[in-house]
Amino acid sequence: MPKIKINTFGEGIEIRQLHLGSDTYQRWQAIATKKNRSIPDLILDPFFYYGLKDKKIKKLEDIEANLISGMLNTPKSQIEIWFDRRKVLKIPAHELFNELVLYPLFNLESKGSFLSEEVPKGIYVVQRTIGLLNSEQLEVDSPQLDIEDFTFKTAKFENLQFATEITYQDQYLNFIKNDTMVTYQTAFEVL
Repeated sequence: MPKIKINTFGEGIEIRQLHLGSDTYQRWQAIATKKNRSIPDLILDPFFYYGLKDKKIKKLEDIEANLISGMLNTPKSQIEIWFDRRKVLKIPAHELFNELVLYPLFNLESKGSFLSEEVPKGIYVVQRTIGLLNSEQLEVDSPQLDIEDFTFKTAKFENLQFATEITYQDQYLNFIKNDTMVTYQTAFEVL
């Protein structure tokens, strides 16, 4: 059976809404007060996790969170679609997000704006990354691909538009790997 493989390269964004239990939050608040810092400031400090001496939480990624991530609409970003071990399409970000065409080139489905009007309380971490953002694949029965069968889901965050997911005939692709480097990160708390 032929496989579809999609590689997403370039600049990406990751937004995490952390889920901290009340006990954990109180304990971390006490540490933050003792060090004269805020909790979002501590979360970005890698030495904070070493000082916790918690076997379950050794880094930021170990904290339970809602995560939304995707490819940003920048000149460095692109999507490669492979079918049966052949590259069949290369989509630069500006072509994917171009809304000024008479007939849309791709099926875009907007999820709306992330962190818009009603922001749930909590601690958020925003990271900008660069590299191989995502590599996914899916086995299909059909001997041909049609670009109409792909749906690109998009979202917005602070005037940044990004592609979050790609589906083929309403099927989600299976994650293979990613290889990124963090270029920027910030954290904030919504009370």
